[in-house]
Amino acid sequence: MKKLILFLLLCVAAILSAQIQVLPDIEVSGESRVKIFLYKKALPYSKDSLLRDSLRLYLPESLPVRSSVSVPGADPVPHQYIFAEANSRLKLDAEYKYSPDHESISSLALAMSLYAPKGNFISNHFRGSGNFHMISDEDVALDLIFFNTEGKNMNSEYSAAELYTFKDRFSFKHFDLKQVSHAIAIDLLDQRNKALEREHSSVNFTHRSILDFKDFDWGNRIHFHAGRSSWHSFAEFDVPAFDKASMHLMYDGHHFIPAPGFNWRYITDYDQQFSIVNAPAVQINPYANSLRDYRWVYLPAKPKHTLIPLNFCIRLEDFLPVSKESFLRGFAIANDSQYRINDVLMTDSNNPFIPKTYYDDVFTNTSTIQASFGHGRVSFDQDLALSLAYLANQDWHRKPYNPILQTTSSFCYNTYPYTFKASLDQQYFMVDHMNQDMKEVFDLSFEGAYELERFSKVYLRCANVLNSNIRQFNSLPRQGVSIQAGIYHRF
Repeated sequence: MKKLILFLLLCVAAILSAQIQVLPDIEVSGESRVKIFLYKKALPYSKDSLLRDSLRLYLPESLPVRSSVSVPGADPVPHQYIFAEANSRLKLDAEYKYSPDHESISSLALAMSLYAPKGNFISNHFRGSGNFHMISDEDVALDLIFFNTEGKNMNSEYSAAELYTFKDRFSFKHFDLKQVSHAIAIDLLDQRNKALEREHSSVNFTHRSILDFKDFDWGNRIHFHAGRSSWHSFAEFDVPAFDKASMHLMYDGHHFIPAPGFNWRYITDYDQQFSIVNAPAVQINPYANSLRDYRWVYLPAKPKHTLIPLNFCIRLEDFLPVSKESFLRGFAIANDSQYRINDVLMTDSNNPFIPKTYYDDVFTNTSTIQASFGHGRVSFDQDLALSLAYLANQDWHRKPYNPILQTTSSFCYNTYPYTFKASLDQQYFMVDHMNQDMKEVFDLSFEGAYELERFSKVYLRCANVLNSNIRQFNSLPRQGVSIQAGIYHRF
């Protein structure tokens, strides 16, 4: 009997302990203020885990097929881009770009620029380009260019086809190459400038790569352009306290120049840094650059390559405010020094209306101060530049068309979908190619824009309201007051 009663008591106790118990809320608190960020990363699925897991019978043999889920109301990603701008000084710029959802085609683009500022001055620029991604994980770009220009007693035609290739890393036996790029181009130039004629055709080639060794990187830049060649080689080392440290050698057939390179940074404050950099470089000067910048220009000689052994910059910058309430949104203070061997310059040709290019060594030192202010919808940007530039082979005369003092002020008010902007560009103490003083420039402009939708905008701009005398070169058409209307549209 006692055993039966004991058994019944145990059964009742077991039943009671199995009932749902309502427990009081428990609050866990602590005094620690430090929160450690836990980085979570999804690991790739591996079937080897089935062999080590005791519950492998309950795991699937393969991952389920993912089904694409469309998010209701999500904006489609635009694949096409259109830009067009009409200028009251008889100028029209337009561009169309298409980026398809294709594994091999990144983008296709067409662009044109038509300009006729005054009688007998007409310039038409056309360009087609495409970017592709190959199966070999190589990026390829193709550019087609055609420029046609007519001026007073001057006709010019330029056409070029350029093919670029880029591969991030390439391995060959025991060697590893990174950032490997090649460019091959064919260009044709035909110019008639009064009594002078010039016809030129060339095949151009460029190679860039970095050879990865155990203790250092060895980079090479080889250029063959318009019958001239240049070579730029550098060795980059890991040096304590420097982000980068390197030694450079540059050669263009006439100059053999060694130069040090380095990049040093110091974080001075939150989102603020101080840097000292020297980045030697070699710059090629294709015909297309001068024709694009000046349009009406005579190119009498083969383009030279510009060597830049001194490309020194000291910079203190902060372009992220500490708080949203900060009125100062960012600032930068910098000093840049450059010594350029064979820099492209402009002077008079046999035609008084058309300039021509020539080359000289140029030393430039520029100090700049940039500041951005704003709160809410209002912003104000102020830039100040002091530039001293001299021609080394002309008794250190001042570089023409380079203002010693330049200030740019801009005010912007944004209230969606409208944006209003006013800017003033001032240039002082400038001389022309004859070393004669030029008038000061006061370029006052106003702009209003309306955002049609997320990816589209139309704008109207009135430039150079004060009709200041803005010129690239004395004999070229000046940039007077103009009204510009344009549209950006992505769809």
